[in-house]
Amino acid sequence: MRAGHNDASGSSVHRVTLSSSDVAAIRGAEKALADAFEASDPTAWVDYYTEDAIFVGPGIPAIEGRDALLDAAPAVVISSMEIVADSTLGAGDFAATQGHANWVSGPKGSDAPQVRRRFLMVWRRADGRWRIARELLNEAV
Repeated sequence: MRAGHNDASGSSVHRVTLSSSDVAAIRGAEKALADAFEASDPTAWVDYYTEDAIFVGPGIPAIEGRDALLDAAPAVVISSMEIVADSTLGAGDFAATQGHANWVSGPKGSDAPQVRRRFLMVWRRADGRWRIARELLNEAV
């Protein structure tokens, strides 16, 4: 979708924005990601990240690449995950979503603590599918 406006000099500027179907596909990928974290396969969620993904979370070193995410995956035990996008913008094959997530940091039925985080996810479309290329998690306030 193209949106046109004039810049400060009066020249016409055209911006490419995400289509409603792109935004819907990203919302679907977020839901599928949350479901994958709860799957019996502890590495299922890694498939929602690009080969060159970078994940940065509070209190841990950056994790770079899908192979490194696969190495970290067995230590990630999450249940009852909810991902809520507050805003999404982008163009072409890139999008960024800012939002918040809540999950239980342990198996279902355990006394594990509830975790609340804010996030920024940068999505990249490849082979017709949206995957996370960069993710930054921060403490929710």
